Amino acid sequence: MAKANWSEVEALVKPWFDQGLQPDRSDLMDLAFQKDASDDVIDALDTLGGRPLESLAQLKELLERSGVLA
Repeated sequence: MAKANWSEVEALVKPWFDQGLQPDRSDLMDLAFQKDASDDVIDALDTLGGRPLESLAQLKELLERSGVLA
């Protein structure tokens, strides 16, 4: 599996966090498909658990820990 660029992930999801939303994996996957995100971004988001994410920083940390970011 190729690794996703954080800048692509951030551009996709930042508006949600800016609105104060706390999306979970399902929300982010739906968004990625709606916005026709790259397969790498979709694969990275697919590694997330089902718990809501409190912040963009938490999302980045989880993706880094999973080893799915370039």
